[in-house]
Amino acid sequence: MPLKIKSVQSAIFFRELRRFTASPNYMLNCGFGILLIPVFGVVMLFVGKDMVAVLSALFGGETDSIQVIFCVILCLLAAMNDMAAPSVSLEGKSLWISQSLPITPWQVIRAKLSVQLVLTAVPMLFGIVCAAVVCRCSPIQLLFLTAVPLLYVLIKANFDMFMGLKMPNLVWTSEITPIKQSGAVAISLLAGFVYAILPAVLFFTVGYKIGFAAFMGIFAAATLILSLLLVNWLKKKGTRVFAGL
Repeated sequence: MPLKIKSVQSAIFFRELRRFTASPNYMLNCGFGILLIPVFGVVMLFVGKDMVAVLSALFGGETDSIQVIFCVILCLLAAMNDMAAPSVSLEGKSLWISQSLPITPWQVIRAKLSVQLVLTAVPMLFGIVCAAVVCRCSPIQLLFLTAVPLLYVLIKANFDMFMGLKMPNLVWTSEITPIKQSGAVAISLLAGFVYAILPAVLFFTVGYKIGFAAFMGIFAAATLILSLLLVNWLKKKGTRVFAGL
């Protein structure tokens, strides 16, 4: 039988993925969005037109407001995924194994990030497609209905990884401790929900004055910039923090 050769990064990624799928506690508490996002998509296909009709009547036929609402719903569902937040703590006393391997700390951190990104972005694409089919968006609305939730997935994963490195708990007797009872997970969930509803809060208070496209463009750009700042921290200081744990 021929051997299958994987790259180092791929091997580390699948190692992290196996850790996630091997733990019911980990999957249930940190990956519920994997299930909820596709469920939302299916629901949209069946009753989405009724939802759009109700929202259209509520907002006086203003379709831009409806797109903001759907963006927020998708982001809220993605906020349920926080695999990266407890991923460092789950190494526990075995952390020295990852630190002693002939790989860089950034490769380990990137693998942990990738698990959350992949397992959230793939269902998110399905949810976006279902919402777009039902809403019949204009091109600009479709652009931001796609961009904003996906950028949210990016910043959420980076922030969760940031919190996991800032507040690690490597001394535990049950894996449920870093998964459900850690400060990193609590802050990640709270911050995730707050940031998810931020587009609606800002749009319905001040954003509508500059228009849907301008507001969503500014919000998307700000989210991307914050994500890049977090990635820069993870690459530089985050790797030093991981190596020193």
